[in-house]
Amino acid sequence: MAAKLFTIGLMLTALGATGCIVIHSEEEVPCRPRSVEPEDITIREIDVAGKLAFDNDREAAFKKIAKREGLSERAQLHLIDAAFKRLAFENAKVNVLLALVGNPSFTPAAKAALLDRLDRLAFENNKRTILNALSE
Repeated sequence: MAAKLFTIGLMLTALGATGCIVIHSEEEVPCRPRSVEPEDITIREIDVAGKLAFDNDREAAFKKIAKREGLSERAQLHLIDAAFKRLAFENAKVNVLLALVGNPSFTPAAKAALLDRLDRLAFENNKRTILNALSE
């Protein structure tokens, strides 16, 4: 009797250990990104440009974005912050800010944000240059 129980137990253990393997395959569907607004993409571009290794590369990327037609208000504000935080040379900051001020999509909120940060520029002639561009 003990031998039969041992055999049955061994068979149940073997059956439980081997189990059943089911392989389910589906047709591979390419990954589709979730819907992303163009404004979000622009902000990501600004963030990526801000991580470039050299100041002149960051400046060139920021200027290209600053001149973009239809640049949203949120993107403009983000670009102003990025220019002040990520650009080391004041001339680079001024060039980016002048490109943004010259954009037909430049908004009053971006103008106010720029005026609030203008004292972060060290040289008076750069402050005057920005003020002149804002008043035109």
